[in-house]
Amino acid sequence: MKLNGLRAKIRPLVFAQIDLKYCTIKLKDGSTPTPNEITVKIGEGNLTYSEKREMEYVRDRGLLDTVREGDEQPIDVTMDFTWEWLKGLTTSGAVPTIEDALKNRGAASDWVSSSADPCEPYCVDIQVFYSPPCGETYDEVIVLPDFRQTDLSHDLRAGTVSITGQCNATEATVTRVAHTSTY
Repeated sequence: MKLNGLRAKIRPLVFAQIDLKYCTIKLKDGSTPTPNEITVKIGEGNLTYSEKREMEYVRDRGLLDTVREGDEQPIDVTMDFTWEWLKGLTTSGAVPTIEDALKNRGAASDWVSSSADPCEPYCVDIQVFYSPPCGETYDEVIVLPDFRQTDLSHDLRAGTVSITGQCNATEATVTRVAHTSTY
């Protein structure tokens, strides 16, 4: 393709579409050395997260002069899903519900906040593990740290859970690991 006399290359999309039916989502607390966690196998649904940067454009006599970073912004997270199964690794042996893990109650009442600051409200880390089908070489792990839910909705007829909240972090950690086929 030519643009203004220059050759332009069309680059393929670098992010693959992730089908959540090949994912597990873990909610983990801040216990050390082994955190309490529940693993949720997703049937259908979606998880979105949004990283934002605030930029301040400085003008000199009305003309753009320079740019500097503004205040840090938290990651926004939304999950809408049905789940197939739930399992837990906890010090108490009881497997909490998703709601218990998010609210630090019931079977998760002894969970420790994942935040390093003991004065902050309780939070958990969300870990999304994607294991693509068809013998791919790598799995992908996305960690959304210090998540606090702000809205938790249930649709009993559809059998879905909808969770919205924010992370006390500016970006997710995304890593690739050798393919394991199980998690």
